[in-house]
Amino acid sequence: MIISTIVLLGAMLLGVPIAFSIALSALGYFLAVNANLLVLPQQFIGQLGNIPLIAIPFFILAGELMNCGGVTRRIFAFALACVGRVPGGLGHTNVVAGMIFAGMSGSAVADLASVGKIGMKAMRDSDYPDDLSIGVITTTATIGPIIPPSINMVIFGSIANVPIGLLFLGGVIPGVLTGLMLMLMFAFLFWRRKVKVKAAPDVSFWRALREGFWSLMTPVVLLGSMFSGVATPTEAAILATVYTLIVAGLIYRELTWRNVVEALISTTTLSGAIMLIIGFAAPLGYVISRSQVAGGLSDFLLGSLHDPTMIMLATAVLLLIVGCFMEVAAAIILLTPVLGVALIATGLDPVYIGVMMVYTLGIGLVTPPVGLCLYVGSQVSGISLEKVIVAVWPFLIPLVVTMILIILFPQTITWLPNLVYAN
Repeated sequence: MIISTIVLLGAMLLGVPIAFSIALSALGYFLAVNANLLVLPQQFIGQLGNIPLIAIPFFILAGELMNCGGVTRRIFAFALACVGRVPGGLGHTNVVAGMIFAGMSGSAVADLASVGKIGMKAMRDSDYPDDLSIGVITTTATIGPIIPPSINMVIFGSIANVPIGLLFLGGVIPGVLTGLMLMLMFAFLFWRRKVKVKAAPDVSFWRALREGFWSLMTPVVLLGSMFSGVATPTEAAILATVYTLIVAGLIYRELTWRNVVEALISTTTLSGAIMLIIGFAAPLGYVISRSQVAGGLSDFLLGSLHDPTMIMLATAVLLLIVGCFMEVAAAIILLTPVLGVALIATGLDPVYIGVMMVYTLGIGLVTPPVGLCLYVGSQVSGISLEKVIVAVWPFLIPLVVTMILIILFPQTITWLPNLVYAN
């Protein structure tokens, strides 16, 4: 296992793409112990044959189609009608719109690239300071992978054999709590800085509801089909894509064939990258299992930290550090066979572990140097990366506070899954 670790770190330092760095680390171990190399392709193909993974490209495609089909704009208008009249209304509007969109796409980047672009323009038009605007917009994107559906939870569930429906339900309360915390922080900063802005556009609630009704029904159709037992998470992802095509193409008539082709190309590129990482992580997971790393880590955690809360807090610190240097999906794929399995072995609730890992690693989306949302936020706003990083710092406080709350009170994660699936 030491050889695999050295090869993995060395390849990453040399700039080798993460998927191939993972593959090389597994190959290094097999060559060192003279193991049967046929296991490598068998593990690769076996992992990609996991049915729940089919949901990933469909969730990505649904998000891409929403961006160009008028869905996002209507969601933002509805959120503006709900909270736009309160002081600092456009900041709160971005959070509410981000939470609604999170119930459709499952991706932080899709959330930021769509809702963020509309929100940034609206806040500039109303004279909001750029740093305050991009700070709340960028950090709101982290809600995307928490509120169901969530691509990252699909990855964790498929690797750790945890029901994805339970993980989705476990993310609801932490996601809503995060949104409320971000709104409180924005309200405090808005008040403390005595920001003077133009009044938000006056949008009729009933008109916004009427025009955005079919858009707002997307998470209802998606989540309702899953939790009513009509569809599995995989089937629900396909249903969400079909529903988006119908709404954007036939009802709103804003989706063109060119939009569909561009969405398909973008989905193929992103899904292919994720699938390569997942596939190559399977042989590495085999190496980890063969080396009994998870068992050793579990014994260490139980031996040195007897309290479950202390175990999770120590794990959170580790995940925060990892999240600064590794993309979230890749970190979940790498850590789930080791850390995730070890934590489950200590007797902790697998749903609690999965949601906590996804949430904590998601904070890495807005922390340098690898934070992907920082780069997307810079691109969306036209603000330099350095200024985006400074603007985001105050909004990290509510994210970390929420992380601590869900660790101290596991019921925030487990209550809803236990309620829905009580039988």
